[in-house]
Amino acid sequence: MDLGLLLMLIIGAVVIGAAAWGIHRHLYVKQLRERGWTFVTSPSIAVAFGLNVPPFGLGFSRSVDDQVTGQASDGTPFSAFRYKSSQWRSGGYVVTMPLPHSLMEGEVSHGDAPQLRLGDLVTLGPVTASAPDAEYAAILAEAAAPALAGPYRVSVDGDRLVLIDAPKQADQLAAAIETLAAVRARLRASRAMEFAAPPPPSSLSFHRRPSWTYVPRDDSYLELLEHTGGGRNHKAVDIIHSENAGIPFVRLRHEWETTHTRTDAQGRTHTETRRHSEELCEFRTTFPFGDISVNWGLFGAAQSFEWEEFNRRFKVRCPNPRFASDVVHQRQMEWMLAVRAPSFQVEGSRIRVGDGGQWLPDDIDRASQFLHGFFGRVPDFVWQELGAWPRPLPELAGR
Repeated sequence: MDLGLLLMLIIGAVVIGAAAWGIHRHLYVKQLRERGWTFVTSPSIAVAFGLNVPPFGLGFSRSVDDQVTGQASDGTPFSAFRYKSSQWRSGGYVVTMPLPHSLMEGEVSHGDAPQLRLGDLVTLGPVTASAPDAEYAAILAEAAAPALAGPYRVSVDGDRLVLIDAPKQADQLAAAIETLAAVRARLRASRAMEFAAPPPPSSLSFHRRPSWTYVPRDDSYLELLEHTGGGRNHKAVDIIHSENAGIPFVRLRHEWETTHTRTDAQGRTHTETRRHSEELCEFRTTFPFGDISVNWGLFGAAQSFEWEEFNRRFKVRCPNPRFASDVVHQRQMEWMLAVRAPSFQVEGSRIRVGDGGQWLPDDIDRASQFLHGFFGRVPDFVWQELGAWPRPLPELAGR
């Protein structure tokens, strides 16, 4: 077959496919609007703000698409949208409805719907409920059982009720919305309303870490962290930041490109673009503190302490030997050995911790727990001499 003809056939097939998709989508949106609903092709990620029970509150690369808004037959407003992240993807919608106030997290699933283990499990016929409190889980199961059909799962997520994996087809989506409205009505009439909880996060966050904020992309955060220079198209993505109970942090993935040119044996020049990335995380002090490092860097004399095992395991460097001795006292050394302290450096207001790997949430938790433990064991008189009194972080005792 002639190459030109083949190319024309391929282009024709693509055009026909695109036209068919466009017609199908137009008819689909028309069906939604005929129900009095509103369809938004590219909604803001803000539609997911405050949702923090899985599938929300997990992973990176979070995005939303195709939002449908309207009212159920009982007048309850709803928002349905497609959601995906690095840890969850679905071909259907998540549907949300408001609750009178924020409640303890919980989930109810029917039949073969996937179950999320949030705590104690309670089974009532084909319905299984899960929540941190067994009594609350039983109340959720009893309230939802008569109204919940399968295979759906419904979660209590802050001040919203969420149905997961609603079908996209208009009639089936409408049925799922009515199911959620019926579950909501029964929950509102039950003792579940007594299990109040703090307000949900005001933005994207992480499950059971409501003080953390997730930002899909904001290149300005690169100004806050030391990062690789050179190249072009520098991006900051998958950002996490938090005040973190007095030791704030910023975590992000830095992506950039470099261009490389080479000449082959025939004298021809070839240019290629290489893509690079690095995961970065830095903590900050919110209080005065001296410079000190542990197992960080190769230069500078390490301070010697009266414990050889500690000296073998940890190289402490500090421009003020007395300050190092006051901070790394006997109890501090015992604790650092017991927890296998990571390498770290306090320099000015910056705190860097080693061994973070990809700086996933668990990595951040470990570093944060260590830093709170380290500063929590700094004696009162040190804080007083630093002019940070009352002490900026709670005192911790023991190992």
